[in-house]
Amino acid sequence: MPEFTKYLPFSQRPAVDESGAGSDWSMPLAETLTAVADLLAGLSPEQWEAPSLCGEWRVRDVAGHLVWRLGVTNTELVRSLGRAMLDGRFLNPNRGIDVLSRAAAKAEPAALVAALRRIAADRLAGVGRHGVTELTEAVVHGFDIGRALDLPLPVAPTVTGAVALRRALIAPTPVKAVLRRRTLVATDALWRVGRGSPFEGTAEDIVLFLFGREGFTPGGRRASA
Repeated sequence: MPEFTKYLPFSQRPAVDESGAGSDWSMPLAETLTAVADLLAGLSPEQWEAPSLCGEWRVRDVAGHLVWRLGVTNTELVRSLGRAMLDGRFLNPNRGIDVLSRAAAKAEPAALVAALRRIAADRLAGVGRHGVTELTEAVVHGFDIGRALDLPLPVAPTVTGAVALRRALIAPTPVKAVLRRRTLVATDALWRVGRGSPFEGTAEDIVLFLFGREGFTPGGRRASA
């Protein structure tokens, strides 16, 4: 049993495997998307255009990415990415993702918020992808927006724990090197990942570190990603 799950009630533990990869995260995904939509709904026009923590994307671009990435079927996702890469003659899929996310971001803020709420409603109705991969998209990009704007994004401890554990299992080599010698302890979520001497931080800080964002690293906070 992964370390973080021993702190959770049995009903909140991953339903199928230890990483949560095969679990049904429909309700947590819907709740997280709703929280992101609620955050976005209160933003000023200036905040929509502000930089996020995700590369060169604005807050608007991150919202557009979530709408495109989570709001289409698997077939549509692959086809749209393939078309974008072909049209732009991109060899790197990340370039295609950037183009599609920025295109979706051209919608009005109210339309982007409504789209996220619609996606959340679909998940509650059992429609659409609902695995830990989709959950990760919502959590990490939600934090990309909230942290950049210094606004809190409420995410359940079970959810941040599942995202952190899954990332720890497939993290790039530099992150795995840290996890081999430090235990990252989420002081506000009662889970931990890694081994070795403990280092404490919030669940948000740890998730941001695991995904290479500004916010948390053993030894102290860092000034840039």
